[in-house]
Amino acid sequence: MYNLGKVFGLLILLTVLGSCSDDEGSLSSGNGNSQNLNNRSTGASANELLSETTYTNLIIEAVYVDGFRPEASSLNNLVSFLDSRLNKSGGISIIERDIPAQPYDTYTIEEVRQVEDEFRTQFSSGNTIAVFVLFAENASASDSGNNVVLGTAYRNTSLVMYQSTIENFSGGLNQPNRVTVETAVYAHEFCHIMGLVNLGTPLTSQHEDPDNDKHCNVANCLMQAQLESGNIFDMMSALGSGVPNLDAQCIADLQANGGK
Repeated sequence: MYNLGKVFGLLILLTVLGSCSDDEGSLSSGNGNSQNLNNRSTGASANELLSETTYTNLIIEAVYVDGFRPEASSLNNLVSFLDSRLNKSGGISIIERDIPAQPYDTYTIEEVRQVEDEFRTQFSSGNTIAVFVLFAENASASDSGNNVVLGTAYRNTSLVMYQSTIENFSGGLNQPNRVTVETAVYAHEFCHIMGLVNLGTPLTSQHEDPDNDKHCNVANCLMQAQLESGNIFDMMSALGSGVPNLDAQCIADLQANGGK
């Protein structure tokens, strides 16, 4: 769907934290009410996102530090991608807000959670499921050498995109277009909270990579582990023709769990 041009010299590490399933604390709104619907493990809301059984609408709260706003085209691509996979007859909308710079030189996931706890305003209720996305102004604390993290799914409706890192690895000489990188990262991470691969959306066939949990073993799939490799040549190979599509087996999994 998103063949956005040749990609050269991109180093991506997209991660999903299964360990957040141990986080059973309360996420609180400004009025102190517990928001446990949005404080579950990654993948726990897969069916709620994919189907209309519980929610007919999706609101994405896009929160960014001033100066690190995602490209409008990237957000439009995300909505188009989600509309092609989610049953949400009430629509998919994005609310954008900017927040002050945070006191972190790099972000641990615990610090990302703290930012969410302070600034999140949209929570799942009624017919609407809400997803929080932080576009961070600094890098992940997990970055090491040539391995960088561009995005992480860390709760059932929570994502972080390391926007400064995305910008560092896009738009320059011999680098991919920024919209290309953002589109790939955003779609990949949303697929994790949609339950891929074997992360809340059950497998309908065996295509989980045995060497890389929660990723697909089909070549050129959006959910392949190569998109998280620290090897720049693997990345060039994986994204050399643009942003990959989901393969047929991933789509079959989503459809069996209530998606399109």
